Amino acid sequence: MTIGAAPTGLPKPLGNYARWRQNGNTIYVAGVSARMPDGNIDGVRHHADGHVEYDVPTQTRRVLRNIEAILSEAGASLTDCIDLTCYLVDQGDFAAFNEAWAEFFDEHQAPTRTTIVVRGLPHPDMVVEIKAVACIG
Repeated sequence: MTIGAAPTGLPKPLGNYARWRQNGNTIYVAGVSARMPDGNIDGVRHHADGHVEYDVPTQTRRVLRNIEAILSEAGASLTDCIDLTCYLVDQGDFAAFNEAWAEFFDEHQAPTRTTIVVRGLPHPDMVVEIKAVACIG
């Protein structure tokens, strides 16, 4: 079994866990957010009046690019994904999430997917998180 650390260019995990693990030809990727290498969350804008604006397509793209970088370290790519579990904080973001998703996966080669709406994610600026399973070989 192979265990992966944080790939170069990605933030370290927020806890003591492997970014990814491989068992045989299957790669399991831990939940991935839109965190950038500096620890900030992509797709968030804090206004002076306290209002916070979330850009779901930007967060979705960042999450998928982060997954792509993690899979690359493991010798795989997004095309090797067979199942993704997606978490959204707001059900109203589903259409915007799907639009960004379609930039990475076409309808004929997309992995299976479950999308779950949750009350929150580990950081209040996170509105999208995705967990991936890929198979190589």
